[in-house]
Amino acid sequence: MTVLQQDWGAALGFDAESLWRAWSSELTNSTVDCGHFMAEESPATVTRAIRELVTR
Repeated sequence: MTVLQQDWGAALGFDAESLWRAWSSELTNSTVDCGHFMAEESPATVTRAIRELVTR
């Protein structure tokens, strides 16, 4: 499982990794420097995360 989290969410104390860790023992978590629309604001980062997930 892959989780992408906006950097402002982490700054506000939201810990996406701990929330999703209960659902998957094989979790990859990354913080992305963007807002709510990650695919539009940081398409290269989102594309890379999807490709890594599919090839695992």
